[in-house]
Amino acid sequence: MKNILIDLNILLDYYENNRRKQYPNSVQAFDYLKDKEFAFVSSSSIDNFEYIKYATLTKAYPNLNRKQKLTIVHNFIKEFLSFFKIAKTPSYIEIDYDDIEDSQIIASAKAIDALVLTRDEKMLAKYSDMTISPKEFLQSMENQEIKINFANLKKQHFRYYPEIERSTDRVYNHSRFIMGPEIQELEENLCNFTGAKNAVTCSSGTDALLLAMMALEIKPGDEVITSPFTFIATAETIALLGAKPVFVDIDKTTYNIDPNKIEEKITPKTKGIISVSLYGQPSDLDEINAIAKKYNLFQIVDGAQSFGATYKSQAEVYHCDIYTTSFFPAKPLGCYGDGGAVLTNNDELAEKMRMLRIHGQNKKYSHKYIGLGARLDTLQAAILNVKLKHYREDFAKRNEVAKKYTELLQNKEGIILPTIKPDRTTPWAQYSIRIKNRDELQTKLKEASIPTAVHYPKPLHLQECFLYLEYKEGDFPVAERVSQEIMSLPMNPDLENKEIKYITDKVNEFVH
Repeated sequence: MKNILIDLNILLDYYENNRRKQYPNSVQAFDYLKDKEFAFVSSSSIDNFEYIKYATLTKAYPNLNRKQKLTIVHNFIKEFLSFFKIAKTPSYIEIDYDDIEDSQIIASAKAIDALVLTRDEKMLAKYSDMTISPKEFLQSMENQEIKINFANLKKQHFRYYPEIERSTDRVYNHSRFIMGPEIQELEENLCNFTGAKNAVTCSSGTDALLLAMMALEIKPGDEVITSPFTFIATAETIALLGAKPVFVDIDKTTYNIDPNKIEEKITPKTKGIISVSLYGQPSDLDEINAIAKKYNLFQIVDGAQSFGATYKSQAEVYHCDIYTTSFFPAKPLGCYGDGGAVLTNNDELAEKMRMLRIHGQNKKYSHKYIGLGARLDTLQAAILNVKLKHYREDFAKRNEVAKKYTELLQNKEGIILPTIKPDRTTPWAQYSIRIKNRDELQTKLKEASIPTAVHYPKPLHLQECFLYLEYKEGDFPVAERVSQEIMSLPMNPDLENKEIKYITDKVNEFVH
């Protein structure tokens, strides 16, 4: 659904008795839009509403004093502002001096990618591609087809729009765009959320992995064990440091690294293990830690998809040397660009990573280590501070979506559903099923306007960039089989029950 900006005439139709009778479509559209996350009023309309309603009351009730009339008008404004968000008039307004009020409304609509709901025939004619009448709007709602959005980042943005606007405005005003106060605020918030002693934000989930391994002094010739079934950054960062990625096949149920196959890959060159919390579910961390302790290896948890997950009632940071995560926009906790963080309970490692992210600097122009330019932008921190406040709610909603998927798909033969072990929780970065006729199913779902994705279609050991490792097809049969069958359904906290029902009905219909 496109955002809707409610014009002044619709507001007046709703709050004046004679107009309510004359324009019932305005009233019906207004009632439909109450509390909808995509419904807005322009800041300019609020001022104009006050002026017009005050004048109307003065004419109708001459005995009321100014305070009484303002109280009535302000109660109306308080009411509709409880239903709708405010869209401010942007500074880049293009003023049409024939109708300055229309200029303000249209500029506000452009800023939030909205249609203006209006009865103004002149505006409807002049801005036909940006306006809609109440009658047309109601008809469109009746005939609305289900349109599924895979991640629905736009809807999430506008859900938190006023808070994000306030938070980013503070950054614009102080203009400390690099390492501004919001960075420290976010790091404190991440610690409070997870219970970690230290959080160090950085420029991406990939740089988070680099910082972790640099802090642990991974060097050329070292070996680091990890999964072949993950996004390339996990192994790519090992290779970037000159070390050798050593792959271990995955568990056929969780799709995470199989701890039973790790020991056979350990050599005198092995320095550590990177487990990946794929799709948001933690790996078997106790078993991995027992191996790491036995051979004096570090463990990094690549939690790019798992922020907020728990293992045995604790955040993953308690079960590893360093936990890394990503704030890429489509992640469960995402910013509006690239971003990441490393969390650790080791003060020494934390301090080292703080220096490494700023070119190894321990004070200005004094460099203790060879480091990176890997700072998180202050604007991204400002956005994450808002979204983190609501993350527990989003986390719960994602779990509800996953639960409904499972309920509606569990009896269908031919589909392997995701399994979450009972001693851990997940934010459901993806809801991924396995199906033998995946390509055919994806095609049919696309025809039904249902987007899907494959995470991931080719294991890392078969990627061209890792041919030098001399792995071959058949070396990791579980990862290879899963990569040919895995398919992710739309997953976001804003999926509605009717959308989930539509998706699962189509999957059940097409699977054979």
